[in-house]
Amino acid sequence: MTTATTGATPEFDLAGPLHTDDDVLRRVDLLLDDNARHLRSVVLMFLAADGGQLPVVVPIDDVPERPDPMLVDSVCWVIAEALAQHAGGAAVIVLTRPGAGQPVDADVRWCRLLDVAARRHRAAIRMVCLATPAGVRSLAGSPHPDTAG
Repeated sequence: MTTATTGATPEFDLAGPLHTDDDVLRRVDLLLDDNARHLRSVVLMFLAADGGQLPVVVPIDDVPERPDPMLVDSVCWVIAEALAQHAGGAAVIVLTRPGAGQPVDADVRWCRLLDVAARRHRAAIRMVCLATPAGVRSLAGSPHPDTAG
């Protein structure tokens, strides 16, 4: 699913739980404005076990186009530590960048390295998604390149 919100932002309940992938994508679409989507960033959102969004969003700006393994490892360590007090919680990782909405090789590489680092740190990841000026989409199921990094 790719989303694109146009016009006035409809009322929505920030306390409402995010049960489905579509719920997550809609929330990301509403939280990240067009200016944020023109930056190359990683944004972390945290969810409680019931799917409610925890009251913190962590933007990491000026990330490189190609993932830096040390940065990816640090991101997953932060997620694991942040969720240590929220059993059953998970993070949503949003890659933002300018350009088209279709995943490119670098996006897939980010996703692949995040998956490996998350397993190493036991960091619960609910979804990795891509937010561009064209919309928001899940990176799940994106083809993996032959090599990472």
